[in-house]
Amino acid sequence: MSQKTRVCVIGAGVVGLSSAVRIQDELPHCDVTLLADRFSPDTTSDGSGGIWFLHLVGGVSQDLLRRWSGDTWDHLVSMATSPLAAQVGAQLVSGYSFFSEPQNPEWRTQVLGYRELDRQEIDLLLPKAKFGIFYTTVMINVKAYLSWLMSRFKKNNGKVIRAKVDKLENVKAPWIKHFMTYQESDEHCEKYILPGADFVVLGGTGQRGDWNTSIDDVDRKKIWDGCLQMIPSLREAEVVQHWTGLRPHRLSGVRLETGKLPTGKTVVHNYGHGGSGVTLHWGCAGQVVKEIRAVTTSAVSRL
Repeated sequence: MSQKTRVCVIGAGVVGLSSAVRIQDELPHCDVTLLADRFSPDTTSDGSGGIWFLHLVGGVSQDLLRRWSGDTWDHLVSMATSPLAAQVGAQLVSGYSFFSEPQNPEWRTQVLGYRELDRQEIDLLLPKAKFGIFYTTVMINVKAYLSWLMSRFKKNNGKVIRAKVDKLENVKAPWIKHFMTYQESDEHCEKYILPGADFVVLGGTGQRGDWNTSIDDVDRKKIWDGCLQMIPSLREAEVVQHWTGLRPHRLSGVRLETGKLPTGKTVVHNYGHGGSGVTLHWGCAGQVVKEIRAVTTSAVSRL
């Protein structure tokens, strides 16, 4: 009986867990251990709005972004149209994105029903915007999705070890049916309103070099006021939770590559997804599988 290749995945957010699950599924010769100091509901991913939307992920070629985001799109849409949809909170959602200047996003051909808004529509919904689009994308309840991934990982005999190695507000507003975002040209993060199955998520901030994970009253008010400009009726909504976290953003883009540790062990880096962890996670997990497959195949061929 051949010895299994031992793989340790560090991190139990959406990127780490999806990588662990895909390695199990596609590389059965690997024995996978998941190691993290934080698990759901305490990961950075737990604060994500869960929407498929490329944001804060520069420095990566358009071909790679299209492939990784496309793989994730197919995966999430298949869940949203399957019996699993309710369990992971996956759903197709339509809404508006507004900008302070014209845009031509690369992902426009990947979403459904993409169209540019005319001036009359913009003036009706958000007059200060210079450009707007309407489209249908896919969302998940990230907490529920992480729970599903973890259950799947453990069911496949995955080992879990606890060890140490963005700002949002949740609002009950059942009358909000469409998402809405607005991006200022001089800001690193757009304001957004994302309707989920149980609550609406308001965000966000994107402050480089700010490692503060405490609730900041100035940021909270900026988010609230910005979202009220888009949908004034939110003033009547009940705020049920405040949350703050960090976006693992790299100016040079996502790092997804194979390297060597000083001990000689192989490491596959997969981090720095910025505001696009949910949008890229499944595709990047597939790339991790390819990297590990190449390394283990090479190791076998040298025996």
